[in-house]
Amino acid sequence: MYKQLYKTDEVHEVEQHCAETVMLGEEATGPTKHFPVVTVNHILKDVLTNYLQEEQYDPELCRQMTKTISEVIKAQVKDLMIPRYKLVVIVHIGPRHGQSILIGSRCLWNPKSDTFASYVFRNSSLFALANVYAVYFE
Repeated sequence: MYKQLYKTDEVHEVEQHCAETVMLGEEATGPTKHFPVVTVNHILKDVLTNYLQEEQYDPELCRQMTKTISEVIKAQVKDLMIPRYKLVVIVHIGPRHGQSILIGSRCLWNPKSDTFASYVFRNSSLFALANVYAVYFE
């Protein structure tokens, strides 16, 4: 989308393109249907519970389960048919050995239209954290 420019006569073209991009962002109206965070939280809870309730922590199994669970969550959220939202689904699974873990994330987005849903699952052997980031595509 953006190209590197080394000639000074093309700099004005890039400045004009950036100004047009800012103008479009200011004129945009935002989503007609907002992302249903509560519904997605229920999806996260159901999927994590159904897949991990009886599981014991095993690194190889959990590595595969993160991929499977991510795909299932993404498919179920897409079935909600929320227009113009791009989805990012991230699942972490780790062992429970009495220690703690901090997981952080940073995103660049519009707080008026973009949002996320998150759920933490625990059983006697493992923990799982699932995040769904919903970014409105204008």
